[in-house]
Amino acid sequence: MIMRGSWPQAAVIVLLFFLGFLFGACGKKAPPKPPLQKKLPRVKDLRAVVEASGVRLTWTIGEADKDVVGFNVYRSKPRPEVRDCPGCTRDFELITSLKVKKGESRFQAVDPYIEGKGRFYYQVVPFDKRDRAGPDSNEARVLVE
Repeated sequence: MIMRGSWPQAAVIVLLFFLGFLFGACGKKAPPKPPLQKKLPRVKDLRAVVEASGVRLTWTIGEADKDVVGFNVYRSKPRPEVRDCPGCTRDFELITSLKVKKGESRFQAVDPYIEGKGRFYYQVVPFDKRDRAGPDSNEARVLVE
């Protein structure tokens, strides 16, 4: 005797298999993570001073770090306005790269190529032997008149 309104046993099995597959394989996948690597130290005390030879930049890192092999020094394009603009984006361009000596913790660079007048901003970014960049430093600014 066939009961009306009941599903055949094969249909129930197929439905349960489909639902199990659907809900069992819906785990969220994340993008691959790079292998754990040591973070490079942040330069926190970048300073810029206008001198006769250009703009002298000085900075330190907390401790001599063997993973830091150099620094990239960036300068923003001049801004003709004198007042600051907190939160405004700046276009930085690489002006030089410095290699570090083992055990060194104090660094300096001179930017002799200041053209025009205005406010210039600088940042320094450490890099390691694989050329991976560390965190950006604080921004140092000078006013060239």
